[in-house]
Amino acid sequence: MERPPIKYIVQIDNMYLADLMFYWTYYNQPCTLVLLKPKTEGLSAVKLIVDSDEAASFLFRVQEKTGCRLHIKD
Repeated sequence: MERPPIKYIVQIDNMYLADLMFYWTYYNQPCTLVLLKPKTEGLSAVKLIVDSDEAASFLFRVQEKTGCRLHIKD
């Protein structure tokens, strides 16, 4: 189901990147992911746009399981 798009930057520990990819595949790739090299050692940044219920469920599960930080991008 469509929803208004919200842009997020996910700050995630490098050791949880495999979990992020697992859930992204499990939820049938609900959104586009852009991996970025952060300025902080040991962390990665992922840009994505939540514009569907599936993408929101994916992002909620990743945050729940990995403890990643979500930043809403203007």
